[in-house]
Amino acid sequence: MIEPTVAVRECRDPKDDKYLALAAEGGADGMVSSDIRHLLSMHPWRGISILSPADFLATP
Repeated sequence: MIEPTVAVRECRDPKDDKYLALAAEGGADGMVSSDIRHLLSMHPWRGISILSPADFLATP
């Protein structure tokens, strides 16, 4: 379980900042989201890929 120690305030929707914080704190290479308006528009974020489910499944 990961509990972020640093707050992220970079997404246009503040409710989505928690997902960015988890990805950053967890050392994620990528995230999968269907949030077109907020998270997907940030791809890539701090070197972390943010992909739609379809793009993720199509990635070799």
